[in-house]
Amino acid sequence: MENKNLQEKENKAFEEMRRAGKNLQESRQQNDDGVQRSNRLWVWLGALVLIFLIIYWLFAIGTFGDLANWFNG
Repeated sequence: MENKNLQEKENKAFEEMRRAGKNLQESRQQNDDGVQRSNRLWVWLGALVLIFLIIYWLFAIGTFGDLANWFNG
């Protein structure tokens, strides 16, 4: 009898923890939508800045100018 009561209590506690975990997961999913959008924005902004810097560097060392025949010489 004691074993059955103990098992019932454990099952109740397990179900409560499971429900609490589901509620926490759902609330995190609702809050994470804005965070993921802003993170993507920063990633794209960083990629654009890096592309700009690489193009500027290639012009600065003269590689693109030579390839496009913009320089005399």
